[in-house]
Parts: sequence; C-alpha cells; structure tokens
Amino acid sequence: MFPNVSLVQLRCFRSVAEQNGFTAAAGQLCMSQSAVSQAVALLERTLNTRLLVRGRDGTSLTAVGVAALAEVRAVLAAVERLAACTRDSRSLTGTLRIGVVQSAAVRLLPSWLQRLRAEHPGIGVTLYEGTDPEIMGWVLAGVVEVGVTSLTHADLVARTVFEDDYVAVVPDGHALAGQASVGLRQLDGQRMLLSAGGCETLIEELLAAAASHPEIVCLVRDNATLVSMVREGLGLTIMPELAVPMDRSGLEVLRLRPRLRRTLHLLTRPLDALGPVAMAFTSLAIGADCPN
Repeated sequence: MFPNVSLVQLRCFRSVAEQNGFTAAAGQLCMSQSAVSQAVALLERTLNTRLLVRGRDGTSLTAVGVAALAEVRAVLAAVERLAACTRDSRSLTGTLRIGVVQSAAVRLLPSWLQRLRAEHPGIGVTLYEGTDPEIMGWVLAGVVEVGVTSLTHADLVARTVFEDDYVAVVPDGHALAGQASVGLRQLDGQRMLLSAGGCETLIEELLAAAASHPEIVCLVRDNATLVSMVREGLGLTIMPELAVPMDRSGLEVLRLRPRLRRTLHLLTRPLDALGPVAMAFTSLAIGADCPN
C-alpha cells in the first residue's frame, strides 16, 4: 500500500527544503517551528527514509530528499491545478442585463453586484435604469433578463426583495414640518412635486380617494432632481423611503396616514427560461440582507 501522507507534510517538507531551515519555513507557512518539524519528521517516518540532514548551518537534502522534492513539487502543483479547475467550474461567465428603478439602483444594486462579482468575476453587467412600467415591459420583451420593480405581471415570476413605505418629504420650515406623520387630506392645496418614475398614478389615485387635491407644480423623473427642488422650497413630494437620500439636510421626512407600503420584486421569466447567470444573480439577490 502507498504510504498515507498529508498535504501539510508535503508543504512543510517543500518549504524547509526551499527556505533552508525550519525557522524560515515556519514563518512562510504561518506555523510554529515545532509543528513544521513534527510534520517533516512524520513524513520521514511514513516514508521510512531520511529526507533532510539537520545541521548548524541549516538543513540540506539527502540524495533521496532531492528526488523526493521534485516529486513533492509535482504533487502540490497537481493539487493546485485541481483546485483551480473546480473554482473555474463554479465561476460563471457572460453578461447579465438588469432593469432597475432609481431607488433600488442606488441603495440595493451595488451590494448585490459586489457579491455577484466576488462569486463570479467573469460576469459582466449591463444596467438599464427606468420607471416601473418600463422595467416590466423590458422583462416581457426580453430586453433585460431581470427587473427590479414594484409591478408584477401574470406571465412573469415575481420574488419579493424589499419593502418600504411611501413618505412625504418637505423642506425645512414648511408648514407641515415637525410633525411625526401627515394625513393625505392635509396635503390638500399644498404645492407638490410629483415623481414621474411610475408610481405617480397610484399616488394621484390615493390623494383623490382622500379628497385631497394638492397643486401639482411639476413632474420630475429623476429622484436627485426631485429632492433638490424640495430643498429649494418649490414644493413637497411623496416618494418611497428607499429613494430618500442618506443626506437629509434641509429636508424633513414625514410618515403618511394611512400607511402606504411599497414592495419591490425581482421580476423574471419563468425559472426554466432563465440562463445560469440570471439564476445566480436571482438567488443572490433574494438571499441578500436589506439596507437599514
């Protein structure tokens, strides 16, 4: 039977031979000197031969040790190739097309893509940023493989990835500032900037149901522009909390009464129609932690 030797023993022997000593080998391997010495001694006992000669000036290889070192290097190289081969088989390559609403693009997508990159560095990403209706249409048309949107469709698979509340955002000094929450009826007659990102229809319907008729002074598609206009006192707005910037200087964020909840979905075609790259991203995003 072939002697039972371990990779640790082989690595210790190779390091001692190449570093000409146990102390240097221990430092290279981040092991104690005694552990390295014991590993090499056990290798010699297992092979029933002397591989190294220990002396005051370091160590030297015996004739058998010279031959053994060449074989050990070959074995360890083969093990490293084996590990690389299995890593490559788990790592996907290709390009993923993602459609995403602005708030998710800023607050959710970066961490998802960072994890995807760590697990599959060969995957490239093409990002399409749009409104909720646009993204749903892109998934249906095959323009993107994955959409992040609040809308769903009977022909698509929707998996919940995030939930937040719609909030009222007013500038400092506004008549409503300082309140913990605000009723939709209180917005009647207020100057309002309305998002054009796809949720405006829902907001208008809710305002109408509450008999609240704010003065819509502008439709704004970009969230950053919308927030800047609120800061300048041009009006208040209603937006998902995820869309509110981390820097809230000059702004006050008020809860809505009644509470209006938004659910973001990962929207895809049926699972059997997804490629491995889209499947990998979907699994990662569903299992990801949500931001505070």
